[in-house]
Amino acid sequence: MKKSALLLFITTILTGFNANAQVSSDLGTWSSIQMNKLFGKAFAMVRLEHRSFEHIGATECYFAMAGAGYKFNTWLSGDLSYEFWKIPSANNVTTHKAVASLTGTLTRDALAVSLREKYELAFNAEGGAPSGTLRSRLRTQYKFPRVPLTPYIMFEFFNGFNGTGWIRSLHYIGTEIRISNHSTFDLFYMYHLFNKADNAYACNILGIGYLLTL
Repeated sequence: MKKSALLLFITTILTGFNANAQVSSDLGTWSSIQMNKLFGKAFAMVRLEHRSFEHIGATECYFAMAGAGYKFNTWLSGDLSYEFWKIPSANNVTTHKAVASLTGTLTRDALAVSLREKYELAFNAEGGAPSGTLRSRLRTQYKFPRVPLTPYIMFEFFNGFNGTGWIRSLHYIGTEIRISNHSTFDLFYMYHLFNKADNAYACNILGIGYLLTL
């Protein structure tokens, strides 16, 4: 059962790759650092992230996030956060985002499958109507006993409102590396496919993240 579910998920991702093999592509990086502070079932979090593109030659955007959440039970958690974005690739525009998400996780032995639904409401600092985006993320990971590696595959779909439909999708394969009970690195490759003026466009992303949990 586990192998079948994992194979189905991998096939879904690879099918997406093959269906869009003809698109033009770029290379970029995503680098982040995040700190989580636990208060029993509640938690607070802050994050800084930088993203490059144009074959790692320019900054696409960078943002800061602060938020808080709560673990309702063993399988369901939710959080609220604020994000401040600066986007040099879009005329250096400043964007503010209000974000709410719910994450459900099912585990069996060392295998975990989670589904996260996230809603973002973005406000452009230069004015205009706010825009909403619904992000659906499916993640499958496996934790090896006595090995500090947790490999995963993940797919995230962005859907706009007001008739905009599909915006972009993210296809990940990576691993978390546990340094200690408090420190974790995240290394991944991600295929970023998005709609640009009604034409598909892609970016190959190499990512590294660091998580500190207190």
